[in-house]
Amino acid sequence: MNKLVEKTTGPLLSSVDLEMMLESSYDAIFTKTLNNAVVLWSNGAENVYGYTRDEMAGQSVSKIFPENSRDEELWILDEIKAGRSIRMFETVRVTKDGRHINVLLTVLPLRNNSGELTGALSIARDVTDRYIAEETVRHLEVEIHNHALVLETANRVALDILSHRTGVEALRHIAEAARQLVGAEYGALGVASISKTGLDEFVTVGMEQSDEERIGSKPVGSGILGLLLERHEPIRIDAIAEHESSVGFPSGHPRMTTFLGVPILRGETILGSLYLADKSNGQNFTEADEVAVKALGAYAAVAIYNLHMQSHQQALVRGLIFAQEEERRNVAYDLHDGLTQYVMASHAHLESFCKANQLGNVIRAESELSQSQLLLGKAVVESRRMINGLRSLALDDLGLAGALEQLLDDEKVRSNWSDTDLIHNIEGRRFDKTLETAVYRVAQEALTNAHKHAHASRVRLTLLMRPVGSAGISHLSLEVRDWGIGFKPDDENRGYEHLGLHSMLERVHVMGGSYKLTSVIGEGTTVSAVFPLIESPPLEMENENK
Repeated sequence: MNKLVEKTTGPLLSSVDLEMMLESSYDAIFTKTLNNAVVLWSNGAENVYGYTRDEMAGQSVSKIFPENSRDEELWILDEIKAGRSIRMFETVRVTKDGRHINVLLTVLPLRNNSGELTGALSIARDVTDRYIAEETVRHLEVEIHNHALVLETANRVALDILSHRTGVEALRHIAEAARQLVGAEYGALGVASISKTGLDEFVTVGMEQSDEERIGSKPVGSGILGLLLERHEPIRIDAIAEHESSVGFPSGHPRMTTFLGVPILRGETILGSLYLADKSNGQNFTEADEVAVKALGAYAAVAIYNLHMQSHQQALVRGLIFAQEEERRNVAYDLHDGLTQYVMASHAHLESFCKANQLGNVIRAESELSQSQLLLGKAVVESRRMINGLRSLALDDLGLAGALEQLLDDEKVRSNWSDTDLIHNIEGRRFDKTLETAVYRVAQEALTNAHKHAHASRVRLTLLMRPVGSAGISHLSLEVRDWGIGFKPDDENRGYEHLGLHSMLERVHVMGGSYKLTSVIGEGTTVSAVFPLIESPPLEMENENK
């Protein structure tokens, strides 16, 4: 993918940016040619539109346009061909199962390094839930006429969230709006953990600061609060203490009697819950209160979604920084233990040659010069290997199978292995450049580990394209095995700091694959990785991007 991105995005996006967007964003992202043919299709696009990568690769984007939207399709294409961007455009698209969804659309022109237009990047966010919530709010304006002032607060909350408010501040704002909406004394908003085992965040409104200090630690999601993490429908309780799921209140907690809990949903996923207690008029919560808070919950889902996205992006950045630092350590390690050693040794032999030559010791001088030339030759080989490690030209020239064969041959010579095998069934096949690069890098790292640590004489590299799972979807299965000394995988961080295990794991996971490392002392080590198959685009499509 790296070369494709360079040729299509120019200065707008780096390959790392685009890869992270395609693999990690919940938005529907895809790239297309100037003929409206899909080139790249993200995980988010699969989730939003229902079509898989294989189903959309090379297909016209007309598949996701409503039947009466031909004029819009042509208008977007004309804007892109004119070099103009389309930003935050609200429109409608059609999913694979025929549903019409509301999306917030941004379309950006893509250019190659020469500035020529090559296609477009489309980013769409599914805002159907927001439209449903707005319809519910409009219904409430008719059905609950005495809540006009508080509904204005709810709309203000929605505007804040959709524009700039994020994080805990937005959650507290929503909890306060819910409390005012139904006239409750107390309110809270809990964010469910990703593992669905409790609450990651819990903000309260209506309590005095002194109350919160007396209560101490925040709830983790047990009792009635946890009950809301397991159900998709609201719950109203007239006597909290008498409910079967009640576990009581901690010391210093205000006395509460009535309760309304509303789950916050995004589709069928429970993101958290809104909790209200004790109406100020002393009455029980009603169905109208339930409907009102449920409408507000749609806006809360957006805030929690943004909070999750922030956490996810921070994790991606940390992982990227870690991987970059590991790559730098690997380069430094190779320089110190490889290239530098050859150059320093060659320098020493050259100095000895000069001294022997000055003394007229021809035999010694010739020996020292020969040793220096031998070491410089090894330095040249090591330099080429390191350059190839930074960017493999063999992938472009030979394809994945040929590049791996060359890589294994080079490592065999460098490591003095007596027995190497390459087994594959991809002769003449080309795949997506990102996939080829990921497979090559994992194989390269595994072979480097075998060279440095395994003390092996036999190594086998296997790469097979085959169906995986009941669906029979094709995958690339990579295995690098050595018959060396092995090690204890549990001790990988104690004495095996240069193994690059984290780097291999990150590369596989970025591609949506699975990774496994097995090693037995005295028997050797096996690195296994399975990658979802991404075929290379058709030749004519590649030509358009050149």
